[in-house]
Amino acid sequence: MNRLAHGGGHVEGAPGSYVGSLLYDVAPEHVPALVVLALLPLVAVLVHRLPAVLPPVPWLGRLRALPAERALAAWALVASAAVHVALVPTHGLSGWSFAFAADAGLLGWAAHRLVTGRRRAGLTAAVALGGSLLGLLAGLAAGHMPDQVAMACKVVEVAGLLALGAPVGAGRARRVLTTSGVAAGTSLVVVGVWAVGLSAGHGDGGDGHHAGSPALGVAMPAGDGEDPTVAQTAAAEDLYRSTVRSLARYADPAAAVAAGYKATGIRGHDFHADNPEYTKDDATLDPDRPETLVYAVREDGTPVLLGAMYQVEGLRTHGPAVGGPLTTWHAHEQVCFGLLPPSLAGLTSPLGVCPAGSFTVALTNEMIHVWTVPGAPQRFGDIDEGWLKEHVLAVPAP
Repeated sequence: MNRLAHGGGHVEGAPGSYVGSLLYDVAPEHVPALVVLALLPLVAVLVHRLPAVLPPVPWLGRLRALPAERALAAWALVASAAVHVALVPTHGLSGWSFAFAADAGLLGWAAHRLVTGRRRAGLTAAVALGGSLLGLLAGLAAGHMPDQVAMACKVVEVAGLLALGAPVGAGRARRVLTTSGVAAGTSLVVVGVWAVGLSAGHGDGGDGHHAGSPALGVAMPAGDGEDPTVAQTAAAEDLYRSTVRSLARYADPAAAVAAGYKATGIRGHDFHADNPEYTKDDATLDPDRPETLVYAVREDGTPVLLGAMYQVEGLRTHGPAVGGPLTTWHAHEQVCFGLLPPSLAGLTSPLGVCPAGSFTVALTNEMIHVWTVPGAPQRFGDIDEGWLKEHVLAVPAP
């Protein structure tokens, strides 16, 4: 079966914890914004359902008098503005704080114009919401991964745009045009998030704002960042050599099938063949019984054995890092698993959903790859796709 990309190296954090992609988490400096976003629905209920408990503010009276769609758009503007205001103090004196302040000002001004019925207030509101939605692309272009607060804010802005541009009483042409435009903008943001997220584990991590996030779907056990000791280096070398010797017998997939591996129908560049018996034998990091073999198909159509993947049983059971930071295990997070047929369906999207017919698995068991193909630039963890294609897949079978 095909699996997700894997991780390599180490990430620093509290011992025993996992560090995954920021997309599926909340950055500490965004917690105040999360609190604001969570409280706003309660404020909206007070404004619209319990006005008697509030002071008689004319602006709130005008907000209550708006048609439902315009009121929803106004609240979207207010929510996004409030979130951006909450982000300013937590980012200090930086370009980000100034950008958040400017965005908050524009959104708040647009909300005021919409509530007070100013000329072309709807257009102003649409520009403010659309600009804030697409503004996420600027951060993505710089390699910055948004977190759950940022994505929730974008969902609110999308709702506001739809309510503003496609009210219930609007004509069909307007509804189609508005929905298509909002869908196009949202797609740009989602595709951008995917692009940054999937490459996150292979870059330099950006300039510090939400930097160092592992690739989407990869959860790394936190480490202390220390260099390997002499003993750890020797243990990693022993594990590698033992795995090379053991896997030599499986160069022919037929031998792997005879040993119980699901190595039929090999395809692609990252085909994982599991051995059901070995995944439940209570053995861990046994070179004679690797749980999974990894194959690829050369350009000439012949299979080539790339290495093995060891696994541990049970969630949050840490694999034995015998080589310290040289042999870092990893898990996968936010995996979408299909029901019919049972299969890997991908990752939870930036908007928090899985494909139809699948469900989210929050965290898998831990695993580690050992690459035994001759010349591999890295023995453990990740393998360079460019090197693989040039030095293995493009080379005819001997």
